[in-house]
Amino acid sequence: MLRVIVESAKGLPKKKLGSPDPIASVIFKDEKKKTKWIDNEVNPVWNEVLEFDLKGIPLDSGSQLDVVVKDYETIGKDKYSPSRVLN
Repeated sequence: MLRVIVESAKGLPKKKLGSPDPIASVIFKDEKKKTKWIDNEVNPVWNEVLEFDLKGIPLDSGSQLDVVVKDYETIGKDKYSPSRVLN
């Protein structure tokens, strides 16, 4: 089991009208997990644990974890903010 702690983000860009409603997505080996979205916050704190089942296969040095923070939109797709790749 791979446990990823999504703690927080700081200094997210503001929208033209108001503050962003951030949500974080973590992608590992084509599996995506999401945090809850936080309303109107440029410095969100999630403190959430996301778990990925490794199915008994050990991690290797080429394993990659993508973290994407988006602005949650109730209509249409989420708008992308910058993402990070962790090796």
